[in-house]
Amino acid sequence: MALTPLVLMDADIYLGSADLSGYSNKLEVAATADPLEYTNFGSGGWKQRLGGEWDLTGSIEGFWQAGDLSQPDDLLQANLGVNTLPATFVPTLGGTVGDLAYLTKCLEARYDPSGQVGQLMAFAVDMQGNAPLVRGRIMQPMPTPRTTTGTGTGQQIGAVLATQRMYANLHVTAFSGSASPTLTVKLQSNVDNTFSAPTDRVVFNAATGLTSQAASVLGAVTDQWWRVIWTITGTTPSFTFAVSAGIGPK
Repeated sequence: MALTPLVLMDADIYLGSADLSGYSNKLEVAATADPLEYTNFGSGGWKQRLGGEWDLTGSIEGFWQAGDLSQPDDLLQANLGVNTLPATFVPTLGGTVGDLAYLTKCLEARYDPSGQVGQLMAFAVDMQGNAPLVRGRIMQPMPTPRTTTGTGTGQQIGAVLATQRMYANLHVTAFSGSASPTLTVKLQSNVDNTFSAPTDRVVFNAATGLTSQAASVLGAVTDQWWRVIWTITGTTPSFTFAVSAGIGPK
């Protein structure tokens, strides 16, 4: 197989209600399992181990900016200590439906705005996992604001076993409109790509502003095809949002 290396020039980083892609220049995420040693006299002189508890840690670094909850300082200061932050990381900027995404729910454990005279103000944030790190897909990409009700493109993600969950994250990073603009997002499944008889699997709480939500549904689900639909109401409404989804352990 020919190697096709990825030069990490662009990436999408969604944390809570902020798109940190344009503010950040470093991202680290590590999923680990505790090594539990059970070396014994029958081990032939080699240590033996089993994987114990799983853990997730991560960090984001970038350039400080403030103004509202779509920008780093406001969001990260407000969410310090919050343990329900949806996080989605995409190795390609802007993304399209079906692009690889890593998603989780995390605790913001540390926020560090810093700098020195004559240099750019910077920030760093540490995250600790509060859910599995799931390898999934982008179901609704961020760049295009949505102003009307719509339906996303179906993706064959696969069936969810009884020992698994389908995880989904919603990130609403911008909105406008009058008369109480509202966005309601659902993740649906179907037996095939026609979606002739879809089933609502995840229904996110209605969004009326900048917000984020993490949700999941327990298997077994035999449907293999998944899509996102959204309903938008209000006067001249506009919402910019991303949805990621993937199958992981329960």
